Amino acid sequence: MKTRLDLNVLALFFLISVASCGSHKNPLENITQIAENCPGEAVPTQVSVNCYKHETEDSNTAFAILKSPNDSQVPILFLHGGPGGRSIMDRHIWLAPRSKILNSHDLILIDQKGSGESEPSLDCWEVDQGSTEHSISACKTRLSLEGINFSSYQVREIAEDIVQLRISLGIKQWNLYGVSFGSRIALELMSIDEEAVNTVVLDSPLPSHVAAYDSLPSESERAINLALDSCQKISGCDLSLLSHGTSDCSNAQNLLSECLSDLLIKLKSNPIMFSDDKNTISVNDSVFAFELVTTLAHPDGKNTVPTAVMLAINGRMAEAMDSLLKLNVTGYSKGDELSEGVQFSSECLDELPKNNPIIEPYSTPLASALSEREAVLQEICAIWTPGENLAREYFPQSFKTETLILSGLLDPITPASWSLKTEEILPNSILMQRKNWTHAPSLNDTCAKELVYKFFNGDRWSAEKPPC
Repeated sequence: MKTRLDLNVLALFFLISVASCGSHKNPLENITQIAENCPGEAVPTQVSVNCYKHETEDSNTAFAILKSPNDSQVPILFLHGGPGGRSIMDRHIWLAPRSKILNSHDLILIDQKGSGESEPSLDCWEVDQGSTEHSISACKTRLSLEGINFSSYQVREIAEDIVQLRISLGIKQWNLYGVSFGSRIALELMSIDEEAVNTVVLDSPLPSHVAAYDSLPSESERAINLALDSCQKISGCDLSLLSHGTSDCSNAQNLLSECLSDLLIKLKSNPIMFSDDKNTISVNDSVFAFELVTTLAHPDGKNTVPTAVMLAINGRMAEAMDSLLKLNVTGYSKGDELSEGVQFSSECLDELPKNNPIIEPYSTPLASALSEREAVLQEICAIWTPGENLAREYFPQSFKTETLILSGLLDPITPASWSLKTEEILPNSILMQRKNWTHAPSLNDTCAKELVYKFFNGDRWSAEKPPC
């Protein structure tokens, strides 16, 4: 009788046997089965799920294979967001209910180097109660004493680690499915391992040639204002509530946006203290603006943000903050979702150097408040990688790979304008933009999920005549 471990290895070998080629390395090299059950929730499914670790000289990368009962096509590698996110612990979002892409594709989930179940973990438990100079320094000191080289956790190094995994698995080609920061890794894999890439889906892309922090204040403002404008014109928001507040906005057009500007001006000089059962927060213009961005990125944020703004401008800040803070992303396992050390390393060494170190002054209160996030990152990087954030130029590389790009006009994190920049370097791409989509639509929107499924199954269409 074969042991459970034998059967699991056979399942992995079958994946390799239908997708391998003459790699210079032997299949299964440096691959070990995780003896215990995959971490996370047990999920009823007809798909077999097994977890493994790929060992390199200085680390090991955790990955899971969700094996389709009919794996007739090239496997799909899912690349999570972050930097510092995770995939394995949250595998049940593909299994309950079962994703349609598992009808014909094996799905490989990987916890990118330093993240999730991969080791060594760069999780900073010190900052769980707040990112202060002391907590960030404490994490840096601990990881440095453990021999961690932060430059090994940049985009290129993360991608190279994944290439080695592909070689060790003996996979000739796979499809890439990158969401948010995962799209950045996907683009890097196209750059260094293009022959192994069959087709690509980029959801909420972050291209390498965009100075993200220089463009985010204005682009995030545009998404927030669109949500407020859509509320007024489509959802029938009760603007009569404004007459009971302290704002003297009189122009009916863009009323919520104007009143929000007035509120932010007041919060900048007179912050409001907000307390809940967890902590007490001093809500100034930047804090409130950041919470609007975070909430709008949520699938239900387009409804919550206008309501929160109306509550706040009517003097009901406690209710406004409560509505913003309690909107959590559902469907994900409990536990620490972010490896802050990977986030700091990539943000400081990959992203920040592309931006002008002098933060642009913005003319609107909202963009000005949102520009504070770059100032915060500069402070973090001065602790995490002092003296290493040298300015550099990035020259975009073009790829002929067939690609589906998904982008939401309500996305305040990876704005719609970035998808246009991504389309420029992908001449064989289909760009799908929707006004009602926010961040990462393929993980929550029915139509976006269907587009991904159809694309990976070979369907092609024009942006003007999509299948849904």
